[in-house]
Amino acid sequence: MKRTLIRNALVYNTWLRRFLSGWVLIEGERIRYAFCEGDGPDTADEIIDAKGCLCIPSLIDIHLHVESSMVTPVTFSRELKRHGVTTCVAEPHEIANVFGMEGVKAFIRAGRDAETDILWGIPSSVPCTEFETTGGRIELDDALELLRDPSVHCLGEVMNAHSLLHEPEGKTRAWLDALRRGYPDVVREGHIAYYKDRELCDIAYYGVDSDHTMAGQSWAEERMKMGVFGELQDKSLIPETVEWLEREDIWDHFCLVTDDTMPDLLCRRGHLDYLVRKAVALGMKPERALRAVTWNPAQRMRLYDRGMIAPGMLADLLLVDNMTDFNVLRVWKDGRMIYQAGDERTGAEAGKQFPDHFYHSVHLAPLGEADFAVRTDLPDGTHKARVMVPDAASGRVLEGFRDVRVQNGHVDIETGGCAIIAVFDRYTGSGRRMVGLADQKDFLKKGAVACTYAHDHHNLLVAGCTAADCAAAANWVIEHQGGYCAVLDGQVVASMELEVGGIVTERPITDLAADAEKITKALTDFGYRFPNPIMSFSVLGLTVSLALRITDRGYVDVRNGKLRNVFDE
Repeated sequence: MKRTLIRNALVYNTWLRRFLSGWVLIEGERIRYAFCEGDGPDTADEIIDAKGCLCIPSLIDIHLHVESSMVTPVTFSRELKRHGVTTCVAEPHEIANVFGMEGVKAFIRAGRDAETDILWGIPSSVPCTEFETTGGRIELDDALELLRDPSVHCLGEVMNAHSLLHEPEGKTRAWLDALRRGYPDVVREGHIAYYKDRELCDIAYYGVDSDHTMAGQSWAEERMKMGVFGELQDKSLIPETVEWLEREDIWDHFCLVTDDTMPDLLCRRGHLDYLVRKAVALGMKPERALRAVTWNPAQRMRLYDRGMIAPGMLADLLLVDNMTDFNVLRVWKDGRMIYQAGDERTGAEAGKQFPDHFYHSVHLAPLGEADFAVRTDLPDGTHKARVMVPDAASGRVLEGFRDVRVQNGHVDIETGGCAIIAVFDRYTGSGRRMVGLADQKDFLKKGAVACTYAHDHHNLLVAGCTAADCAAAANWVIEHQGGYCAVLDGQVVASMELEVGGIVTERPITDLAADAEKITKALTDFGYRFPNPIMSFSVLGLTVSLALRITDRGYVDVRNGKLRNVFDE
């Protein structure tokens, strides 16, 4: 059994919440000694001189989606270790929306070859709502089957809170009732969004007791006072929230999570390591930030063998230089060093990891300009139309109304101050589509963008200023069986192939990151004003985010749980 001695380190003590000078002895896959007197044993198979660097538990992310980084589980794991993350709980609801249980099982199998621990949450909302067409569904029997897999650790984020609150006989309530009866210890993750007061209590009553949609201080305070565990992602990690956590001296009731990390940001900016740097820069005590990425998430997910440096715990450890720069120098997983600074990224996977039909999932014929006409039976003249209003300031997509000119049965796009936005069913061959309008203020002012990476249904999403550019972008994506494409004046200016299910790739993450940067630049050049452009564009069809979204079935009024059309009141 290999023995590794780490000497001359500042070791983080979780319970005392401070760093102590000392040494750590790893024996096999676990920690044998920590916080003992002296310099440690004189002999070991390997002796590491930490030279005063910080020795901390490796990082744990309990809320993320592998598919959001657009790579396979193995490629994702290889990138995670570079950022000090050796355990994550991933919810594969994106691949589930494309392939159902087959997709979930394929990702779980692929994750078994990862160098880090990829644990899984059960996709609880596939489809997200009943207002969209998907390639797969996850039902209660599927969930109960997944619970028998030892790598499955929780019920993934319950997104359809509207159904939970207002549909007593609905799917969401049935799932939670079944878990309460048969599996009361299963953690239930939440997506509570804009709910508060009694509605928030009702959601927590059913055991959905975490939220990762938090923003400001009042949002965090209301959730934590009701026993809802806070999961702060990048957009939630803001000065007022950090100041409140520090003022209230909260240590145990929140953690940091990444949720969705685009491939270019993952390679360039980082993962949980980035959030630690950000939290400390915003004024969070370094020791509090560490607890929020180690002990707290481990306790939340009942992973009692990790998240702390102590005898008997798994030897999942890091050496980092300091808490300001937080450069990861070495990473151990189960006592084996899996990364040290300077290791280069590896390339693509050897061969295909998935069944053949995973690479042929876009079932659409080529589209023409006529497919992007906003049609109506209204007479020629000016009419009031419902439009999506992407608002960069709030990060939401609001409902708005604009006067548009109708001529010969369709909207004259050139004169309305609106762009085309459309979603096409790419699964069933139904021909179903919704072609609507989006206000141009913070949106596209030229060109067109198309993708099959469109949360959560992942149908073909297209937006643009001319029908010709929309058709060109859409047809590139259809021809390549999935991905992202940006077109200007009929020419492809950026593209990104996502050949597996139309949402991930087996290519090297460095290649993917370079493509993602070009797509981001194209969106920005076209006038798109949202931060994190690829992700924010991709969630224009996410039917659990405020306020007006779009699917192949129509506009979705999220707050009221209703379908809307362009010209209805």
